[in-house]
Amino acid sequence: MSSTKEKKKIEKTVVKSAFGWLGAIVGVLVLIAVLAGGGVYAYTRIYSNRIYPGVRVLGVRLDGLTKEEARKQLDKAVDASLEKGLTFALDGQQTNIQISSNSDLPDLVRFDLNDAVDKAYQVGRQNAAVKIVLEILAARIHPKSVPVKTEIDDERIKQALEVQYAENLPAPVDATFAIEAKPGTEPKVKVIADKNGQVLDMAGVFEKLRQQASILAFQPITLRVQKIPAKRHAADLQPLIDKAEEMLHRPSLAFTYDNKTYKISTSTLAGWITADESDNVTLDNMAFASSIRMLAKNVEVESKNGNLQTKDGKIVSFTASTVGRKINIEKTLAPVLTSWPPSSTFPLIVEEERGEITGSDLEQYGIKELIGVGKSNYGNSPPNRIKNIKKAVYEKVNGVLIAPGEEFSMLKTLGEVDGAHGWWPELVIKGDKTTPEFGGGLCQIGTTMFRAAVDTGLPVTERRNHSYRVSYYEPAGTDATIYEPSPDFKFMNDTGKYIILNAYIQGTQIFFEMWGTKDGRQVSQTKPRIYNIVPAPPTKLTETEELEPGKKKCTESAHAGADAEFSTTVEYADGRKREETFSSHYRPWQAVCLIGVPKGTLGSTTSTAQ
Repeated sequence: MSSTKEKKKIEKTVVKSAFGWLGAIVGVLVLIAVLAGGGVYAYTRIYSNRIYPGVRVLGVRLDGLTKEEARKQLDKAVDASLEKGLTFALDGQQTNIQISSNSDLPDLVRFDLNDAVDKAYQVGRQNAAVKIVLEILAARIHPKSVPVKTEIDDERIKQALEVQYAENLPAPVDATFAIEAKPGTEPKVKVIADKNGQVLDMAGVFEKLRQQASILAFQPITLRVQKIPAKRHAADLQPLIDKAEEMLHRPSLAFTYDNKTYKISTSTLAGWITADESDNVTLDNMAFASSIRMLAKNVEVESKNGNLQTKDGKIVSFTASTVGRKINIEKTLAPVLTSWPPSSTFPLIVEEERGEITGSDLEQYGIKELIGVGKSNYGNSPPNRIKNIKKAVYEKVNGVLIAPGEEFSMLKTLGEVDGAHGWWPELVIKGDKTTPEFGGGLCQIGTTMFRAAVDTGLPVTERRNHSYRVSYYEPAGTDATIYEPSPDFKFMNDTGKYIILNAYIQGTQIFFEMWGTKDGRQVSQTKPRIYNIVPAPPTKLTETEELEPGKKKCTESAHAGADAEFSTTVEYADGRKREETFSSHYRPWQAVCLIGVPKGTLGSTTSTAQ
């Protein structure tokens, strides 16, 4: 009985398939007849300014759509796919990583849809007439898939997974010396045993993600771990105990600078003693640097760039850059490692650092007048975001000099963004856990610089809008997101003269003034057109033990989705004209809130309606 049913089922499938192929063949034959009968011109007129049938992007058919309609269709498909996030599983523990976790961070997965739509439109339009006919026919028989340039932020995805699965990923612990150095007692050296660790085995993971992204079909990915052995084992250090104790009994170290002496206690020295890769007892460079800088904290002075002061559109003063001092750790430590003993007192090697600009440079650079300005408002920002913005404005952007023909990079100007360089963290959600992310608010800096570059009429060479609308960056379409190592915000100085940035804050408004020499260019800009508005989805609640039970803290507010665009026209003194349209697509974004739960009761993420 079952075999008979199975036989009938197969027969139906074969018949259905045959009819499907027959329909496709008939359609193609009709098309061939039309084209052969001199209907090529008529056929191309039907699809004038429209994509020919049989063309796909990310698995989405774009038959007969205009470029704008195709982009809208693709935006809708991408938004729906990315809204679900990325799902991973490790040892049966599943987690979901949101594509966007913070308004100042770019999407983890990004598609260049404009380029893909342009290529889709060109199918059947690039070759000679005969080849065009063949290309059109081929697309009707077998749909043509146009590849899409896709960026996947491997590093941030890996970081989010490491946060989520931190308990499964203990770091390897090298064997170390444990030294007891209490005043009045003989120092004792012991060895703390090593421990192996585990890391995520990411082999093949990102390739799977790219395959899934190419067809907008994200499925759960199973993760594996691999063991990481400790680099140094207890057996390596045991024979070195006598040498470590000998170092503790050497004459006390001291360092001198500017007629001052900085003595090193035995307990401080104990924190420096380690073993190198060749199993020789030595002093740890990082521990040494930390102690020396703390001990001689008044020695180092940070250098600063010059400051431009303006009034009524004219330069009224320019403060020269300052000279700073910095301890050269390597040069200070080197003689200690080779000459202690017999010597026990060594100089601190201190070097001067000077800012890029001095007061006498202004005339040399030919900086005469204000040529453009950008501004934005960071009102209602949280405290750490404000601290980061002020640090960026006054310590990184203000006084920056851009040479003629130079490409300005926002990321290069800001430098390394971490706690060690004075940046403040903001709490973001990764998976269903929270973690501090440094540099919140720096997209305010990128956005302000974008507006300044556009107002000045400078060619923008790299700019990406945020994934969703953010109140700090309204009006929509005039923002620029930045995040190390990508995306960056860049522009070219094509004025033929130097440009200096005068950055300052008034109230909660940031101003980036560009000073240089006017070259006769005229800049005009349209107001942003905002359209295709989509409501925000329901609020997402994430349980956390980092807040008091019942306390709620929202890290993201709800944002409606939309598209936006504005255009600029730059007319040069020699008659040249440069026109550019900046297009932006914003996904709808739910409010994201943390809700406190009692210790030990952490549950799963839930969603509620707004």
